[in-house]
Amino acid sequence: MFLFSNERCSGFTLVELVLVITIVAVLAAFAVPRFFDNQVFDERAYHDELIGAIRYAQKVAVGSGCSVRVDIAAAGYDLTQQTALAGHCDPADTSFPVPVLLPDGQTMSGATPPGVTAGPAVAIVFDALGSTDLAANQLLNVGARSFTIQAESGLVLTP
Repeated sequence: MFLFSNERCSGFTLVELVLVITIVAVLAAFAVPRFFDNQVFDERAYHDELIGAIRYAQKVAVGSGCSVRVDIAAAGYDLTQQTALAGHCDPADTSFPVPVLLPDGQTMSGATPPGVTAGPAVAIVFDALGSTDLAANQLLNVGARSFTIQAESGLVLTP
């Protein structure tokens, strides 16, 4: 019945279908690996997390009047502070036994994600004025990203 009709059938030609499939295959070859390799995203996230932790340590030191130490190692970071003694910080306490807490009560620490490198290992102490005990500016690397902590002011600079 339709073979002798003057109506034109609509649809896709074989050439159009093959061309679309080829374009989709080429795009998939470049895009799909990006969805499964999260290392770039993990590096960026840990870089930002570490900067936030260092800035938080400085603010806690200024706000509490007690020195805060940031320990950065290949495995992660920890924030600790001096013991309070009669409403003041114990200046003789150099062990920093009290973990710095977040507003929700969790300790301020973090682990380096698998496959991400961070370094060098360093311990930075912020005093009540927000300055550090560093002798010179400290450059820290997280994967391909880096940032600098100014020795005098404690300011964190990103490129």
